[in-house]
Amino acid sequence: MKNIVSDNEKIEKLIQYYKDNGLLIVGLNDSQGVNTTSTFFKKGLLEYLAAALTSEELTPEVINAFSLTMNKTEHIDYFLKNNLSLEEIKLSQIYSVISALEKVMSDIGLPKFLGKVGNAYRLIYTPKKGDEKINISTSLKETKEPVMIYSSGVNDLMREVGANPFGIKGDYKARYKKPNYYYTLEKTSNPETLKKVMDAMEKNYDTILGINSKTDIYTLGAYIPKSLKSEEMNIFRDLVIAYNEELTNLCKQYGITFVDTEEVGKKYNNSESNFHISTAGHNALANYILGYMYHNKFEANNSTEIKNISPIEITNNGAQGVIESTSYDYVQSCIKASELSGYSSERERAIADEHRRETEIFQKVLTKKSR
Repeated sequence: MKNIVSDNEKIEKLIQYYKDNGLLIVGLNDSQGVNTTSTFFKKGLLEYLAAALTSEELTPEVINAFSLTMNKTEHIDYFLKNNLSLEEIKLSQIYSVISALEKVMSDIGLPKFLGKVGNAYRLIYTPKKGDEKINISTSLKETKEPVMIYSSGVNDLMREVGANPFGIKGDYKARYKKPNYYYTLEKTSNPETLKKVMDAMEKNYDTILGINSKTDIYTLGAYIPKSLKSEEMNIFRDLVIAYNEELTNLCKQYGITFVDTEEVGKKYNNSESNFHISTAGHNALANYILGYMYHNKFEANNSTEIKNISPIEITNNGAQGVIESTSYDYVQSCIKASELSGYSSERERAIADEHRRETEIFQKVLTKKSR
């Protein structure tokens, strides 16, 4: 299948397909959908996608829930089951950027307050009037064929192995002084690590399709960042390959479209210190997805029998519901840390700290949102 849409007639056919029933595009939830470059104020993946499908006849509604902090699989379930408003989501994105940057500053020994530079993201995430009346699950349920750009699981995987493409080389160099690298190596080699992540992603699919079984989900695969190209990183590259293979199989079970991002990653991720793609990469990825959308609507044989999904219960607890869930996660991680020893305990305390920061983000959301 040719993935890149270059034919305006194909775009026009998609517009004609969606114009009568409207088009909702939802993005969940990791940083692959966030423009992290110095041109962050320009378009990102969802903006390029929506712009391509905008005409006098169609204006897509966009709910962008990609995040630098609220980017794990459990957060998708929390957002959907508590039916967050678009206002709450945007506020959480602002505070997520600040929280993420504060952590980075602290990790590299700089003053934590420098993370306040994340306030610049208010330029793109500041809520608009009426956002408080748009709820993510209600919108999904009420749209005939919503489009979901799903990118989650990679952050879960990094949490499980205790490393990321940015820090793994440093861990490798310090492997004789610190336990970090060998902890990651052990976790990477354990098949239960990948299974746990896949189970969490399957739960997400059950939640999304339990809200609206007609949702067209486009799942982004993981590309191998430049920082993992060297020979000593082979085992981690193998983990990414295995992740994509398992995810492809899971998508087939659910009739979900797997979007191979490897070529986009090769071309538009050229930094060893940043594993995100460039602004041009966001545009290229949007074109890939448009190609898959056209194929699904006009070329594919959709007669494949897929898994039957039961409806799920949705509350309107909003930010307060997320606070309750992340607070519970914090307590559970603290209990687990107390039962472990050595570096395993240290890792679990770090995870508990993540949950604490997640709770703080939504406490701020609760304070700032419209009443």
